Amino acid sequence: MNIRIIALAATAFACLSSAANAEVREPVSVHVSYAGLDLTKIEHRRVLDARIDRAATTACRSSASGLRRYADENRCRAEMRRDAQVQVAQLQPVAVASVK
Repeated sequence: MNIRIIALAATAFACLSSAANAEVREPVSVHVSYAGLDLTKIEHRRVLDARIDRAATTACRSSASGLRRYADENRCRAEMRRDAQVQVAQLQPVAVASVK
């Protein structure tokens, strides 16, 4: 009986420590310039998307190893792309309105 309790406690502790480590994340912020781009043109939006992808790839470096590193970096890049999409969407009405 005591062995089961010890094994269960060790398993619970391992799960808690890995869950705690998964939540320790460093905030990452990058400035991506859209200077010289006309966001009403699809070619220019593609250029901006490429800049965002490069910035996310550069900024999202994890100190973890193995699969955790891969997962951390992918999650970081996905979050940065989502955040960038929101910010670009906020810029586009201004760019369109200023063209007129």
